[in-house]
Amino acid sequence: MIAKETIAYYAKPQGWVQAIGPAHTLKRKADNVALLWGDAVYVMELNGQHATVSAKGHHLVVPVDDLMEHGLLSIYQIDCGQGDAALVGFPDGRWMLVDGGPGHDSSNSGKIAADFLYWKMFVDQSWKKEFEFQKGPLRLDAVVCTHPDYDHYGGLAALLQDVRRRTLEFGAVYHCGLARFSGTAPAGVTMSQLGPLAPGPCGDEQFVTALIDGFADVATYTTRTRARDWALDSSYGRWLQDLEALHGSGVGDLRRVSLATGYLPGFEAGTSPVSVKVLGPVEEKLAGKPVLRYLDTLGAARSPSLTRNGHSVVLRVDYGDVRILLTGDLNFRAQALLLANVPAAEFQSQVVKACHHGSEDVSWTFLKAMSPLVTMISSGDNEAYVHPRAKVLGLAGQFGRLRSVGRPREYLGLREDQYVAPLIYSTELSRSIELFDPYAVFDARGKRVLNPEVQARARSRREGGRRAKLREWVLGDRMVYGLINMRTDGRRIVMGVLNEGNKRFAVEELDA
Repeated sequence: MIAKETIAYYAKPQGWVQAIGPAHTLKRKADNVALLWGDAVYVMELNGQHATVSAKGHHLVVPVDDLMEHGLLSIYQIDCGQGDAALVGFPDGRWMLVDGGPGHDSSNSGKIAADFLYWKMFVDQSWKKEFEFQKGPLRLDAVVCTHPDYDHYGGLAALLQDVRRRTLEFGAVYHCGLARFSGTAPAGVTMSQLGPLAPGPCGDEQFVTALIDGFADVATYTTRTRARDWALDSSYGRWLQDLEALHGSGVGDLRRVSLATGYLPGFEAGTSPVSVKVLGPVEEKLAGKPVLRYLDTLGAARSPSLTRNGHSVVLRVDYGDVRILLTGDLNFRAQALLLANVPAAEFQSQVVKACHHGSEDVSWTFLKAMSPLVTMISSGDNEAYVHPRAKVLGLAGQFGRLRSVGRPREYLGLREDQYVAPLIYSTELSRSIELFDPYAVFDARGKRVLNPEVQARARSRREGGRRAKLREWVLGDRMVYGLINMRTDGRRIVMGVLNEGNKRFAVEELDA
């Protein structure tokens, strides 16, 4: 039953609601507000068949019949440029963040996961501050870093400043066990960026032996010793050390996970409506100790990207009849390793986060095993990668599910079945900007500057700002970020992206 001074959830696929005023804490102009299935609202008053609610920084009046008591499973695929970040909201109120995208110094979209979490805390859920409801920091019950690449952990490192300010808490932090090291291995041992390598029993395969299980290993590998002339390196090593420094003061335990883990602790099957199963990476044993297979050639020891990406943490989120697969940056070799150790049926899912931003280094056999209804691609505007690749878009459509629904349509002798075709969403394709040609510059007194030059501040660490005449630039305005919304109650799936034309959601509904 919907009650005053409680949280309720929007029950229709989407709505366009006239605001009666802004939230007191956010002095914003009243406007129409787009609501999506499962959006949380704070019930201020009940007046017969209508409720006055606070949502998204506004006060709204909605029919009570348009609200429901229970939340949904929500996944927000965040537009963070050339990176990956997904916020998962569970029906019981818990939150999980899978990767954080890059940091501000490397984002080519202008936004990172930390900005989206700020929006969730202070705009989307403005009623928390307005009515002092559920006071305290936002708690991320699980934080998952799929692998040690900056476009996945950089934004997680940026979030630690909010942990220090006590506006954010990390529960357990899960990772694949790989880190980045520098130094020299003993004679006769191959040293890679991931640490020393050891040959397998067959002799033609190598394994990464220096895995980080928890904070004790972080402390061990922080400094070099007489017996070990190598240690943690790079910003990833510093992030692990920063986590250790905050352990018990806003950060929970650090835990390595793999296929052998089974389920994330606290999200086991049968303990709650939603379970989170770990399907990768594949942990193997060498001399009785856990190791990860080296997927690169030895010539790539200085930058073993196939191994780093391929041992991404792979999660399957299950709710009722719905499966959502989060794949990190898997590549062909990693997918072959997974299929050799996991039944292909384990990967079949209705919704899939595409591997490695839409890279074409994928197995079509693995894509066929997933056979999703919906594919979400997190990609940026970096032309050096050209993601998502055209071949992958074609394969995603080829191996996605095609189903006949409803009655056939007929007109002028043309009779066709109606189909639910595979849906493909990309954060880059959903993002847009309006461009203008600047023609004049004025100083602070309103006087026009003749022959002005403009210098841009580069967002990437690898690029310098360029100075050029005004006519060489275009002005970007009205940015729309390509956030992909997924909501499900375990039976029905609603996908939504913002329509920048009318500010409403473009929605697709699917029956799982």
